[in-house]
Amino acid sequence: MELLQHDVAPQHECSARCSRLSSSCDSFFVGNSWPKSSYQSSDSTCRICQTLAGGRKSVFATAFNTHYRIPEYTASAITRDPDLPEQDRPSSSLWDRVQLGLCGKKVHDTLYDRCDNVETDKWGVTRMSDIWKASGTRCRLSNPSFDDLQESHCGDCQGLDSDYSGCGTTFNRGHINPNSINNKDADVQDGTFSMINVAPQDDDFNQCVWQPYECAVGRKADEVYKNAVRAGSNSKALYVITGTKLGQQTTWMKGRVAIPGYFWKALCYPGDESAGLRPFGVGFYGPNIDCSKMTSLPLEKFEAWLYDGADEHLFPGSVCAGPVDNWEGLDDYVAEIAHDCRNEHIQDTCESEWRDKRCGTSG
Repeated sequence: MELLQHDVAPQHECSARCSRLSSSCDSFFVGNSWPKSSYQSSDSTCRICQTLAGGRKSVFATAFNTHYRIPEYTASAITRDPDLPEQDRPSSSLWDRVQLGLCGKKVHDTLYDRCDNVETDKWGVTRMSDIWKASGTRCRLSNPSFDDLQESHCGDCQGLDSDYSGCGTTFNRGHINPNSINNKDADVQDGTFSMINVAPQDDDFNQCVWQPYECAVGRKADEVYKNAVRAGSNSKALYVITGTKLGQQTTWMKGRVAIPGYFWKALCYPGDESAGLRPFGVGFYGPNIDCSKMTSLPLEKFEAWLYDGADEHLFPGSVCAGPVDNWEGLDDYVAEIAHDCRNEHIQDTCESEWRDKRCGTSG
């Protein structure tokens, strides 16, 4: 891995492209929208209400850093109705999609000229098939192809699939907003596979440590929904913010995409006191390294870690900005369900004697 960034983002141009994208999606936040991240405030932060191609439906919110080319965080309001079916995991081939609105002018001019005057400068996560549907014709691109346009004119302000190719045994394409917790809504789940919802995540940390905690959050969202229905309350959403934090020294993958020092997640359930539903919150984080270990904390202490002691909140303007119940016993619960949360392949990897000896854990 390379310590120096060789391919520096054109920040003025990235900011201009970002300004065309919608950032009005308050429903993904409880209290005030767009809380401060752990990154230093700068023009590099692009607030995006994520959409699929030219669609109007926002599927989640992303604070994306165009300098580091990774998300600072994503925000979602998770409602998991048990009466809705769970969708199958989308094809990993969707990872090659970019946020089209962050691509350069050459891309949009070419698509406009060759695809029935389709305007794409405000589009979200896009594949060539989306352009065919919107333009009303199977427009053909060659010299350059759509893939060529992406590779040449989309990677200055965001990562590309090619940045991650060949790194899978060390760094995975790590979802920020996870696929599995969103599998009750096909559009949202589909939208999680994109280059603005990914950061390099250590393979062992992703599969053996981080994944069981994500599974636990999904089960907690199930519980929140069922408890609200039972109590006759409309407070059925679990608000989830997932993000990255840089380490003391930034390492760059292929000189283009920053490798975060930590992955973290924070939850807020605002509750409904009139229905007997108490608000609660929690935050947890882990170093993005091999044989990592998670730390879970009450929200107030987690925010002190995230903001390096500054008086900031992830859920400002909500009940979770003050004292709320903690999710007690989270770590023990994760240890209890980890085996069931893993597929057979990951069980073999993460629960092996070889990993136990290497990491000094019980898997």
